[in-house]
Amino acid sequence: MNLVEPTLPRDDLPSGDRIKGIYFIAISQFGIAFSFNCILSFMPFYILKVSPYGAKETMVWIGMILGSTSLVAALAAPFWGSLTARVRPKLLFEGGILCNGLIFLVMGFVENLPLLLALRLIQGALGAISTIGLVLIAASAPKHALPRYLGLFQNSMTAGQLIGPPLGAYAVTLFGYHAPFIIAVVVVSLSAVYCHRHVRDIPVQPKPPQQAKPLTGGALWGWGLAVVGTIHLMFLPSVLPQILEGFQLTAAAAITSAGTIMMLYMAAAFVGNYLLVALASRLGSARVITLCCLSAALLQALLYLSTGVYSFTLIRVLQTGSIAAVIPLVIAIFAGEGGSGTTLGFLNSGRFVGNALGPMMATALLAHFGLLALYLTIAGLTIALLAGFRISMRKGLLPRPS
Repeated sequence: MNLVEPTLPRDDLPSGDRIKGIYFIAISQFGIAFSFNCILSFMPFYILKVSPYGAKETMVWIGMILGSTSLVAALAAPFWGSLTARVRPKLLFEGGILCNGLIFLVMGFVENLPLLLALRLIQGALGAISTIGLVLIAASAPKHALPRYLGLFQNSMTAGQLIGPPLGAYAVTLFGYHAPFIIAVVVVSLSAVYCHRHVRDIPVQPKPPQQAKPLTGGALWGWGLAVVGTIHLMFLPSVLPQILEGFQLTAAAAITSAGTIMMLYMAAAFVGNYLLVALASRLGSARVITLCCLSAALLQALLYLSTGVYSFTLIRVLQTGSIAAVIPLVIAIFAGEGGSGTTLGFLNSGRFVGNALGPMMATALLAHFGLLALYLTIAGLTIALLAGFRISMRKGLLPRPS
């Protein structure tokens, strides 16, 4: 069978079918994000339970098993995007979902840490199939509504990140460590079924002939904004115990507060993403990206001035609500102008890089320089990358957003 066919015009697809398919792409991505995060809430405890090593060695294994996945996903995302030039995107998306389900099933019964690490590395590579979801949406959505549907895609992942951890932890307490893995397999399998039945197939997506160097210039600044936006969202959990300790909370109160804070700010990211992407349709993507980055940078710095849990939580909720829309809006700028799968994969890899760098940078800066340095570094990076992005736009190095 010949897998390489010319790209069909977007308007050749029936409007109702392709819009329905976009919603089921988002549902499938929710299932993947849910399954990944369903097991993360208890994974350190699972590793401690099965580890034959001492306490220090086990801590090293925990860090490798949890942290390596995002780095591999960052490297794999452009590959998945470029693969759409040779293989049908829907076939890739379905295959990646099913392979993830198989790995979840095996992981639930593995008690060998090197094998568990190997499975997580493979899962990191497969986790980058979110790039295929972006390609499917970019090829199916009307151009004028592309930011809205990419925002829906982002929110589907955020919802999975919000709902997965508490349900995974709850399943462990009720049924034991195997239960969340089995739940993950069921959810991923249902996601594959939804995708197969309801997502419209599209042809392969060859690179536009005029785009000989898709990963230079403005795309680099867009990638940087995707990285720093994800850092904003993901840096806090790794240093939250030390921050709450500074508010004089007991250990039990700190654990309870940490869970509440994380749920609140992820919910704020969900709502903020929806509202700000909608606002971009009226004000323009460039203006909303600028507003989001400046607001998030200011609020990031203001975290240092919080005097207790309530003020800290309020500022953090506003911060994540401000920054969440930046990632889909940046991707929409390139996707809306016919960006290739390689370009979209490169931009999407920024999520995974930020996901890995956030906790690593936060713990290193806090350990050596303190909270103020941490907060100001993230705020400064945000402003610097925004400035580069805007300058690239004025120089015509990236597509001009609406």
